[in-house]
Amino acid sequence: MHSSISSSDVTEARALSFQERPRTAGIQPPRGLERPVPVLPWLRILLVVASTALVLVSAWEIEMRRLGLRAGDLDDERGYWTVERRKVDAGPRDSVVILGDSRILLDTDLDTWQKLTGRRPIQLALLGSNAQPILHDFAADEHFAGLLVIGTAEFSYFGNDGNSVPAVLNYIRTESPSQRSGIRIQKTLSRYFAFLDSNYTLFKLLERHKWPERKGVKGPYIDVWKISESYDDRQTYLWERIERDDYLRDQSRTIWTDFFAGPPVKAATVDRVSASTRSDIDRIRARGGEVVWVRPPSGGPLLDIERTRYPRAEVWDKLMHDTASFGVHFEDYPAMQQLRCPDWSHLSRRSATAFTDAYVRVLLERVEWLRVRNTADTADGRLKVKGLP
Repeated sequence: MHSSISSSDVTEARALSFQERPRTAGIQPPRGLERPVPVLPWLRILLVVASTALVLVSAWEIEMRRLGLRAGDLDDERGYWTVERRKVDAGPRDSVVILGDSRILLDTDLDTWQKLTGRRPIQLALLGSNAQPILHDFAADEHFAGLLVIGTAEFSYFGNDGNSVPAVLNYIRTESPSQRSGIRIQKTLSRYFAFLDSNYTLFKLLERHKWPERKGVKGPYIDVWKISESYDDRQTYLWERIERDDYLRDQSRTIWTDFFAGPPVKAATVDRVSASTRSDIDRIRARGGEVVWVRPPSGGPLLDIERTRYPRAEVWDKLMHDTASFGVHFEDYPAMQQLRCPDWSHLSRRSATAFTDAYVRVLLERVEWLRVRNTADTADGRLKVKGLP
């Protein structure tokens, strides 16, 4: 039977039914995405969640401290480097700045520097870094007319990344306000919580766990793990646990001997690096600044590799000659050869303090730029170090 009701009549009826239904049911029509909140003991739930989180965080903090991490170890994010670099821009033109790789970073005690010279150096050395790009950046900085102390392992300074721009130089130009504030927050919290160490996050611990090995798969044992602990002003030392933990110490030694192995450096590379370095140093000296060098100690089979790949007469001595620079080489001073290198590449904390005392005394004796600006109090106005010619 044919219906006499049109589709428009059905639509109007449905619309009318919808409009009339709320009034007859005594409820409000739905508005937007509102959802009814269930009636639950929310305060009790909040307390349970907060208590659980507190227990878990406390347990994790206790475990990290058991593993040797410390509250106050500020880590060494690139943001901390930019803070120190800006100190150079904001400070006097004759600042003392330390450049280089991990050896001079871990092997220098800033308090000892300040005690002997009256000046606290600005620490800008970087783990695993070639100092050439940073040196070039300072050569182009017309504000800087101070002393650059370049500490280096030949492996780093004569490596293939001398022409690359370190991430920190890009970061300092693009750092956002949120990144700056994040560094401040991280620094504050790290003074109280050891578990914030970036080398011991949960995912990194899972990566380094001794899982069953599969043939042909590269394991985490040959990656760089935590080797240092950092404090204010980027004062950095070798992580104490490496001195007493055989597994971690052997892991570090494996890394360094693997990284440093290779054929002898080419003479053309030494010539190129020396010429580029001389150009940068000349620009700094033209403004009244100075550049000196420090070769920190190394030991064990690693030192044998370095002597083979970078013969001193052909590399270190040539660099000093071609750049007309003074350099402190640990092999020239008996006291510097008796220091402890637990991982063969970096000094223990106690030895780092002794090494700083020794090499700074040499610089005070031999580098006029530093000697005439020495403001430290000494008994007779002169400082001596055993083994100094």
